[in-house]
Amino acid sequence: MIPKSDFYLIIKDQFKEVESINKLISRSKFKDVLMYSGAAAVVIKGVRRCGKSTLLMQLIKAKFYNNFLYFNFDDERIINFQTEDFQTLMEALIEVIGDKKNLFFDEIQNIKGWELFVNRLLRQGYRIFITGSNANLLSKELGTYMTGRHVDITLYPFSFKEFLIAKDISLNLSNKFYSTTQKAQLVKLFRDYMINGGMPEAVIFSNEFILMQIINDILQKDIINRYNIRKSSELKSITKFIIANSSNMITYSSIVNNFKINSQNTIQKYIDYLEETYLIFEVKKFERKIKKFDKNPKKVYCVDTGIITQNIPSSIENLGNLLENIVAIQLKRLNKNIFYYKSLNGREVDFIIPDDKEIVQVCYELNINNSDREITGIIDATNELKFKNAVILTFDQEKEIKYKNKKINVKPVWKWLLESGI
Repeated sequence: MIPKSDFYLIIKDQFKEVESINKLISRSKFKDVLMYSGAAAVVIKGVRRCGKSTLLMQLIKAKFYNNFLYFNFDDERIINFQTEDFQTLMEALIEVIGDKKNLFFDEIQNIKGWELFVNRLLRQGYRIFITGSNANLLSKELGTYMTGRHVDITLYPFSFKEFLIAKDISLNLSNKFYSTTQKAQLVKLFRDYMINGGMPEAVIFSNEFILMQIINDILQKDIINRYNIRKSSELKSITKFIIANSSNMITYSSIVNNFKINSQNTIQKYIDYLEETYLIFEVKKFERKIKKFDKNPKKVYCVDTGIITQNIPSSIENLGNLLENIVAIQLKRLNKNIFYYKSLNGREVDFIIPDDKEIVQVCYELNINNSDREITGIIDATNELKFKNAVILTFDQEKEIKYKNKKINVKPVWKWLLESGI
C-alpha cells in the first residue's frame, strides 16, 4: 500500500500543475461537457496527448474552480497503486483539499478495480469526470459495472478550426466568402495542418518530437507492458507498416506476407491493440448483407497526419492519402457512421454516410486524367444506393459539376472543415 503521506505530496504537486495552466485552447467538445448536468460519470476518451487532461482543466476553471478534487493516475510515483489504495487516496484528497463534490480523475483505467470505486462515489453523490486512453479497458469495465451510469465523449487532436485558434489566427470563420488574402493565408495554414497534424503539443509548442514519442509511449506503456508482448520489435515494425499505409486497404494476409508471420490471429490482435489505444481506426466496406461486412478488406486511418509524416517521412510524397486521412478524422470527430463503397463496376468511393445519404470523395486535384474516374464512381454509387448528396473534396479547387441529371459540388478540404464544425 502507498503511505498517505506520499499521497499528500503528489496531490499538492498535481494541484500546482492545475493552477499553473493559463492558456487553454477552446475545444469543440467543451460545450458538450460543460452543459452536461446529469448524475452519470462523464468519460472523455482519446489517444494519448490529444488534450483530454487540458479539457478537464478547462472545465474546472470554467465551472468548478473552487469546488473540485483532482488526481492524475498517470504518475510514476504511484506505479504500485492497488485497489485498496483508493480509500487512502480519497482520505488524503479530502484532508488536503476538503470534501469537494466534483471529482476529476486522469487515466484512472490503469488501476484495477477503478470502476467499483467510481460506482461507490456516484452512489455517495459525487459528480465524476474521467479521462482514459484505452478503449477496451474503458468499455469493458463500463459495460460490466456502470451500465447506464456513464456518458462517453471521444476527443480527437485539434480540428482545423481549433488549429487556427491555437495559432492565434483571427478570421471570421462564419463567413463563407473569403478575400484573396484570407484564402491564401488559409491555404498556407491548411498545408501546415495537413503535414504536421493537430496534436496539441506539436501545434502550440512546435514540438515535432512528441509525435514520435507518442507512438513509443503507446506501444511500450499501453500494449507491450500491458499485454506482455514478447516480440516487441515485430509489433513496432507492423505498427509503422500500418501507419505508412494510412488511407489504403489492408488485409491480414498482406501483413503476413510482408513480415513472414505465420498467424493471422497475431496480426488481428496487434491491430485490435492499436485501435484500443485510438492510434488507428478502420473503415469497413459497405454491404447490404451484414454477414459480408467482416469478410472484405478494411481501410485504415491514423488519428493524426502529423504522426504519419513524422514517423514515416516518405508519406509526405503522397498528399492525396494525407488529405483523405484528414477527412476520415473529421467524419469520426463529427460522430458519423462511415464506410467505403465499391460499385458493381468496381469503382471505389472513399466515404459514404448512410444516415445522411451522402457520398464524400477525396481527390487532391481533379484533372483530365482522373476526373472521369472520380465522377463516374460517384454517379454509380448514387444510382445504386439512391443517395442524393455528393461532394468531391480537393486541396484547393471549388466548382460545381453537372453530369446528366446529377449535381456534384467540388470543394476545398480546408473550407469543408471550417463549414463542418461541431
